[in-house]
Amino acid sequence: MTGEASLTTVMDGPIESAPPAGVGLHPAPVAPAGWRVFALRFWRGLLWSLAALVSLAMVVSSASVTQATLRTETAAAHREARLATDALAKHTSQLINDADALLHGMRWVYQRTGSLEETERYVDGLGFDRFAIGNLYFIGPQATILIAHAAPALNRDVSDREYVRFHQTNPADVPFISVVETGRVTGDYYFRISRRVDQPDGSFGGVVLASLSPRAFAFYFRELQLGTQSATALLGTHDHKLRARLPEPSPEQWGAPIESPLWAALAQSPAGTYETASGVDGVRRLYTYRQVENLPLVLVVGFSAADVDHRVAARIGWLWPVATVVILLFLGLIALADALMRARERLTTAHRELHDLYVQMRDLALFDPLTGLPTRTHFMTQLTSCLANATRNGLSCALLYLDLDDFKPINDRAGHEVGDAVLKVVGQRLGGALRASDAICRWGGDEFLILLPQPGTASELLELVERLLEQLAEPILVRGDGYRISASVGIARFPDDGRTAAHLQAAADTAMYAAKRQGKGRIVLAADLASARENGDASGIFVLS
Repeated sequence: MTGEASLTTVMDGPIESAPPAGVGLHPAPVAPAGWRVFALRFWRGLLWSLAALVSLAMVVSSASVTQATLRTETAAAHREARLATDALAKHTSQLINDADALLHGMRWVYQRTGSLEETERYVDGLGFDRFAIGNLYFIGPQATILIAHAAPALNRDVSDREYVRFHQTNPADVPFISVVETGRVTGDYYFRISRRVDQPDGSFGGVVLASLSPRAFAFYFRELQLGTQSATALLGTHDHKLRARLPEPSPEQWGAPIESPLWAALAQSPAGTYETASGVDGVRRLYTYRQVENLPLVLVVGFSAADVDHRVAARIGWLWPVATVVILLFLGLIALADALMRARERLTTAHRELHDLYVQMRDLALFDPLTGLPTRTHFMTQLTSCLANATRNGLSCALLYLDLDDFKPINDRAGHEVGDAVLKVVGQRLGGALRASDAICRWGGDEFLILLPQPGTASELLELVERLLEQLAEPILVRGDGYRISASVGIARFPDDGRTAAHLQAAADTAMYAAKRQGKGRIVLAADLASARENGDASGIFVLS
């Protein structure tokens, strides 16, 4: 595509022992004066006393520095473990909630359409983290697999699986998180999150299920590993069994309940610390734990005394050899002062680096590094807060699901660097066109979610969305080439189209896919789509942007 002179340029270049003086100098008489002998003995005694004091001071000071550093590093490791526990608990919650949202959407489509084919098309169109979420399944009322990406799994009888028996006997709409099992087709380890599907009369109609990989969780655990003997684990609070662990346990340990003081501590507080020898590898560690939001899961991060010793050795392993040399050369005071200053400087630098790392981790957790927009976790926190406020005060809010049209060809033809530059501009334009009270995030790839706490009437809302699309329609100049972007938008309003974040997102997502089926630059209201379907018109109501 060729750019115009009025286009906004976002990139021009590449994308990128002697006695004291005067004593013993003259021959002494055979019977020296008593005061001279006394003076000699005094200075020798004083010299040895000073040597002993300096040596003792060096030993005491070195031991004190070692103990202080040991306490400092233990406290630092504890802080890092707490930060890692919080970060990994949030990440785990996000992954579980993402999988649960997929299950909600899958179940919603099936219950609305009653069609396995339509449900399978919906599943095929989903974009999700397949590294963590291995597969999505629909299991029918006869406990056989009716929808699965892996063809050998179809029509398999899974009536012996724990999650099927749970949903058959439990009519409540609650997620069930199974133990780790081997897949009968792949042979890999998975644990599953599932939800019940009801028939119109409320009877058991099947199960929607997502397989989660423990090794994917262990991959994320490795990013925040504290030391060579540290351990991170995700456990079920009901059955006390592992769902994921780093280092990975042996095959027979996946199904064995973990005996630990954790369970008594968890009964007192959802977050805290405890110390014990691991039931998996026998290493004694100090653990921090945190329950994963309202899920029946707890995240633990532990480090051993050996991990702290390694940290201390890295900081002051030179202290005792240096102290020994200083005692032999009577340079203890100077060397000690220098060692203390250097140790203090290293400790200060370590604390500053830890603080900078914490700030960086926080920013990465809150903002997308490409567009600078809030991340999914941050956005979902805003959405949940907005829905809670709207529920308390009888207010309305709207959720827009926006997907760019024909963005993939830009990536394919011009490259991902150009595509990233275009996404940056899209994020800037969308963010600049919204009010301070609104919220936006890049949900993934070329999809954006926008939260409008005060959407106004339906016509006012459509006018706002059309203005957003007009902003996107302005060409973008990258390396001299102009690119035009349009978008398909699905709109869901609270409370009419959903009363929870998951339901509202699923409604907006479905409306967006309906918009994409109608062509480029289309807008679909979830309410109109639902009304049209009830009237036998599957097309819904669409408005050109």
